[in-house]
Order: sequence, then C-alpha cells, then structure tokens
Amino acid sequence: MYMNYALVLMATVLLAVDFVLQNQYQRAEGADLVSGLTFNALNGLLTALVFWALSGFSVPFSPFSLLLALGMSLCLTAYSVLGFRILKTGNMSTYTLFLMSGGMLLPYLFGVLFLDEPLTVWRIVGVVLILAAVLLTNRARLERSVTFVLLCVAVFVLNGFVSILSKCHQIHTVYETVDSMAFVMYSGLGKFFFSAVALACRRGGRKPAFAAKSTPWLVLGSALIGGVSYTFQLIGAKALPATVLYPLVTGGCIVFSALAEKLYFKAKLSPFQWASIALCFLGTVFFL
Repeated sequence: MYMNYALVLMATVLLAVDFVLQNQYQRAEGADLVSGLTFNALNGLLTALVFWALSGFSVPFSPFSLLLALGMSLCLTAYSVLGFRILKTGNMSTYTLFLMSGGMLLPYLFGVLFLDEPLTVWRIVGVVLILAAVLLTNRARLERSVTFVLLCVAVFVLNGFVSILSKCHQIHTVYETVDSMAFVMYSGLGKFFFSAVALACRRGGRKPAFAAKSTPWLVLGSALIGGVSYTFQLIGAKALPATVLYPLVTGGCIVFSALAEKLYFKAKLSPFQWASIALCFLGTVFFL
C-alpha cells in the first residue's frame, strides 16, 4: 500500500514538471490552435512509440480498452488545446487549479454515486474549500472575461471525464483489458489521431512549424514525463479508491505546480493565489 502512495507522489511531481514543459512550449510557439494541435499530435505519437518500446514492442488488443482510450484521448486533446488559451491569458497556477480540481471532484462524485464509495461530512467540507479556492484565485478574472471562465469550466469538466474513464478501465472486470503501459500507448495514439485529423481538416492559416530549435525536445520531454506520470496514476488506481487517489494527485500537483511556477518562471503569485493554494491543500487533506 505504501508503494502505491509513493507512486502517486512521484506522479504528482512529474505532472507538475510536465505542466512546466507545456508552458515553456506555449511561450516559444504561441497559444493558437495550430500550436496546440501540433503539440498534441507529436506528443501523442512520441508517447505511443515510447510506451510501445517499453511494452517490448508488443501490441495487446482489447476493444474495451481501445474504446475508453479513444474517449480519454478526445478529452485530453480538447483540454490541452484549451489550456494553451488559458496559459496565454492567465498563469500556470490558474490552469492547474481548474484542471486538477475537475480531475478530482468529478471522479469523487462518480465514486460516491456509482462505486459505493463513502460520502462523509469532512469530504463535503473538502469540496467546499476547493471550490472556494477556485473562485478566490480567479476573482478578478471571473469579473473581467466570460471567455476565460468558459475555458476554465471546460478544462474542469474534460479532465474530470479523463479521470473517470481511466478509473473505469483500471477497475473493470467484465471485459478483458490491457495493462497500464499498453493503455498509455493507446491513449497516445488517440491524441495523435484526433490532433492530426483536426490539423488536416483546417482551412487556411499557417502551416505547423517550430519557431525554436528547443521545441522538439520540449515535446519529447513532455511525452516521456507525462506518460510515466500517467502510468504511475493508473497503477495507483488499481489499489486506491477514487476518493483517495484523485485528491492526492490534485493537492500535490497544485502545490508543486505553484512552486515550479515561482522557482522556474519567477512568477509573482498574488496573496489571493497563495490563499487559494492553501485552501485547496487543506481541502485535499479532508479527503484522506
């Protein structure tokens, strides 16, 4: 059991590093639709190739796993592209807070409603604190931009569905499923497919191209680090209930991402943002 907690902790640290790499890519290549789709297409392809190699170049097949992986990939691609817009108008802590809160709250409610996981007073308090943190960190922005609010809500919901689909895959016992590495490979292929199709269907606009020489390395690093992080989360999902796993990932990632933004990008977080991070962390503690 302690090993599962250690894997989840490592997953949260790696996920925060992945957010830094994505932010760096956005700063180098811009936050338009072409940049977002190009990132997702290459990231997905590299993820699939790396985890195909780690699986011993085998291709296990399960229709059920493929279906869930495609659904996850569609959500992942959508929230990643929207995330580029949020990073352009906001900052990494704002994006992380909405992304990870959705990835925690929605699977928590799913676990309560469909997996017979307990609903307690303390966890209700935790939900309230996290929602308060989301509103607090974006108080000024919510007053100024309806578009920004809609982007954040969309990311919140989409990542929630990603967590629900991955949890369903890991605990499902009726249909045959593939292992965690193969599932990450499937998800990478799905991201590549949806992003490549979207790029091919565009009419007009600039062609996909890199403005900086370091960009391919950022994409490769994101594929490796994000893929390993997700694999650790999938392993943890087999043993830990959704009401424990996703609060741990959420609280840890929000804190580590804020520290990364402060240390790496020298960002100046407002008192409201520090307070929201503290509230979110406190809310996470009530889930444990």
